Amino acid sequence: MAAFASAFRQVLLPVARVLAGRQPEVRLRLLEQEPDEALGLLAADEVDLALVYDYNLAPARFGRGPHSQQLHSRLLGPTPWSLGTPSGPGPRGTAVEIFRRYRDEAWIVNSRNTADEEVIRVVASLAGFEPRITQRADSLDLVQDMILAGLGVGLLPAGRPVRGVTLRRLRQPEVIQRSYAVTRRGHAAWPPLALVLRLILQTAGR
Repeated sequence: MAAFASAFRQVLLPVARVLAGRQPEVRLRLLEQEPDEALGLLAADEVDLALVYDYNLAPARFGRGPHSQQLHSRLLGPTPWSLGTPSGPGPRGTAVEIFRRYRDEAWIVNSRNTADEEVIRVVASLAGFEPRITQRADSLDLVQDMILAGLGVGLLPAGRPVRGVTLRRLRQPEVIQRSYAVTRRGHAAWPPLALVLRLILQTAGR
């Protein structure tokens, strides 16, 4: 299985612990991969399942690519995202108004996936500016550290409080990350994969 880092930590590791206790004969090989990387492995038949994500403002490409007819996706759930900034007084209002306040700041985006950069560019365009992107990192912990170090502002999950970082909730438009479990069509009935999918859906639901 291939999964982006947050899903790896929050979903796959709990599933692995359950399997180790209940079904030790089901062995997992886990790979940390961003969505395009994970879907490439899935299309090449190198993994059985990919946990991927997109945003409401940057819809997934896996529904429109050359392999789209071969894939089946299950929505695991939505996660609201915020703009992470150094702590202190700041703007309130719509996402456009919040972005406009930080138009002169440096911006931090993902280094291995363009989805959050697309979101930032969409909202910044609505706010009437082009973001100055200077930092790239695919680790949320590293993004937080960059914000704390005064190197810029960037998107972070709304429920991820960090000392020294203020999460400014984005509304009108909202920024929602959507995560999916993707398999090759017809493969989900294989008993080991069906078991893992059931555990993934239960874990994600919690």
